[in-house]
Amino acid sequence: MSVISVQNPLTASVSIAVMKLTRDRKEPPFEKIPLEEALSRVLASDFESPFPLPPFRRAAMDGYAICSSASTGASKERPVLLEVRDEIRAGYVETDYAMDEGIMNAVRIFTGAPVPASYDCVVMQETAVERKSIIGNPSVQIDRSYPRGQHIAERGEDVPQGMKVLYRGAAIGAKEIAVLASFGQTEVKVYKQPVIAVIPVGDELTIPGDQRNTGQIYDANGYMVSARLRELGAKVIRHNPVPDCQQTLEAYLTKALEQADIVVTTGGVSVGDYDYVKLAAENIGGIPLFTKVVMRPGTPTSAYQFGSKLLVCLSGNPSACFAGLELLLRPVVLKAAGRNEYRSVWLDGRLIDGIHKPSPYPRYARAFVYRGEKEWMVEPLRNDKSGNVAAFARANALVIIEAGGAGAEAGQEVRFVSLTI
Repeated sequence: MSVISVQNPLTASVSIAVMKLTRDRKEPPFEKIPLEEALSRVLASDFESPFPLPPFRRAAMDGYAICSSASTGASKERPVLLEVRDEIRAGYVETDYAMDEGIMNAVRIFTGAPVPASYDCVVMQETAVERKSIIGNPSVQIDRSYPRGQHIAERGEDVPQGMKVLYRGAAIGAKEIAVLASFGQTEVKVYKQPVIAVIPVGDELTIPGDQRNTGQIYDANGYMVSARLRELGAKVIRHNPVPDCQQTLEAYLTKALEQADIVVTTGGVSVGDYDYVKLAAENIGGIPLFTKVVMRPGTPTSAYQFGSKLLVCLSGNPSACFAGLELLLRPVVLKAAGRNEYRSVWLDGRLIDGIHKPSPYPRYARAFVYRGEKEWMVEPLRNDKSGNVAAFARANALVIIEAGGAGAEAGQEVRFVSLTI
């Protein structure tokens, strides 16, 4: 990846901008919540197994529990016949047996049932033949030898007591909930969600459901940003569009900074006559972290510090807003949510079609990426114009095209970042 020299201290590369946004993010406070509400939250402490799994010796197959020595020398020519003395189903309390009682008999047993100490292996029912008896107990015929421990899950075989099984900073998904439930947990210690206010800016914006007048467009950026922030683990306060008025913006920003940990604006951040976001941010005391990012689209993206709180100003252009959201805002939100892994992971792939659009800055193009036989294949989106919202519905990655030149040719190796969480 080419290196671009940035002379203005308020002009930042993508990596420097991410560093400035995340460097002062402290570990968030924690809370305990019910297990049922823990999906997509972040663990605030390591979780160690309070007891072993399985918690008792249990059958790993349906069949017959026997003493392995009873099957020694068994064959199809000389099968062993064992009396079936009992039946143990999953969920039953283990029955006490004398240690020598299992030598010449068997117990019918089912997967997950406790295996009595007097038996040391389980014969699969598919390899045994049960012989019915008119008088007394039935018998089971065994035609091969079985080793000790066959088809038995020993106590603690999967997870010993005290083992660290989940780690602080991990996002809680269905698998993590299964782990916690298997240890009987009803509550989970998680980090509190960062509160983020989203403020779309522009006289031209109206919200879905309202009458759209000539010259107006529906606010897509505000809804997109709010939805993505929720996916990333934030609690979102979405505002209706604010007009292009500096005094109004200052009032909204001041109130939002009182309510939220991070405030995000979309639009009004460029250099037009009615772009007032930067002036409003500075007028209410914001300390600029950067006012320009070396990227296309999204160059005017800016950020301001208000004590421990942040204001991130994304472009109103849908493509630029999307790029700023994924490249700059996503890492700080993940870190503010308590995630250990919050930086974007870049992978190598190969372009299927060329991207013939030169740029003095690195260009981040929306693409659809899939796995080929040997490598990742990167398909640039067709009709991916900067203002075309519908064009990037299929996108699952952002691909970087190096600065300068005429873009990139089909077959060229490129780097991309996945848009999955």
